[in-house]
Amino acid sequence: MADVNPAATTGRTSSVSFNLNYVTSIPGVLTILELVFGLICWALLASFPFSTFFAGFQFALFVTITSWLLTLILFVIYLFGLHANACSGAPWSIIDFGHNALWSLMYFIAACVIAAYADGFDTLIASAVFAFIVTAIYLIHTFISFKEWRGGFPWQQSSSGSSVNT
Repeated sequence: MADVNPAATTGRTSSVSFNLNYVTSIPGVLTILELVFGLICWALLASFPFSTFFAGFQFALFVTITSWLLTLILFVIYLFGLHANACSGAPWSIIDFGHNALWSLMYFIAACVIAAYADGFDTLIASAVFAFIVTAIYLIHTFISFKEWRGGFPWQQSSSGSSVNT
């Protein structure tokens, strides 16, 4: 029986490579900051001993854990170049923008909820501060993702000699 090479029969090969350039890029650094500060926020919130005393605890914990896990998954996808190789048909700039915009909003709401119930609890105050830091990082990442998706901000577009005076 002849050996069949699957890559030769499908005409498509995929390779996974470590993309060190992503780690040093602005989106990569922002993602690392989101992961680090998000983990600190999550750990502080989860270590709060009186978690049943406020109603938004479950929501805030859901936001911190879910966003951290999804950001970690996207980081691994970008780090190993899977977005360009294995999943090249997906609109990654839109996915990245939507991910960052969603978690900017969700983290802001969670940070407000945590801050509303902090009331002298040092752990919750620290968690709220880190939640607002992560919100700011996601917002910056959202603007950069928007710029990547749309090719720049509208006010950065060069006009080709035509100007509109109002």
